[in-house]
Amino acid sequence: MLELGKRILLLLTMLLFYVQAGAAGAIDHSQLIQDAHGADPEAQYTLAHLLLKGRGGMAADASSAIAWLEKAAGNGHPDAAFDLALLYLEGESGQKDDGQALYWITAAAERGHSEAQYYLGLAYQKSNPENGVFWLRKAAGGGHAGAGEALALLCEKEALCR
Repeated sequence: MLELGKRILLLLTMLLFYVQAGAAGAIDHSQLIQDAHGADPEAQYTLAHLLLKGRGGMAADASSAIAWLEKAAGNGHPDAAFDLALLYLEGESGQKDDGQALYWITAAAERGHSEAQYYLGLAYQKSNPENGVFWLRKAAGGGHAGAGEALALLCEKEALCR
């Protein structure tokens, strides 16, 4: 195990390298791009966020970012599905589409994304309380902090949890 001083020096050296490479626009993303084209959902997700935010020496390109998020989500990445739901809900780059937002948040929830389960449960509270209870239970079971309280309130109000 490296002593603390050597570890700090190593980390600072690595940080300096990446900062200089980023400032010079010399970050090599060829492996990331190759992996993304090879259907690696984590690479697709990472590439999407670099494009979405214009980071890592890449120009911001929201439409390409959304396309890569859709590929990652289609390959089972729950965070990509959740991010797509938010982008479609908020209308990022003119992409507002409530139907797509519902589709992707449901996909994320079905893949175990507790935040998606929580929001889906809240969304169903009035229109379909049984589904609201179902998704809030899933979110609470997945460790979402607010889901238990929301579930208790819904169960009390609708008398569904007996």
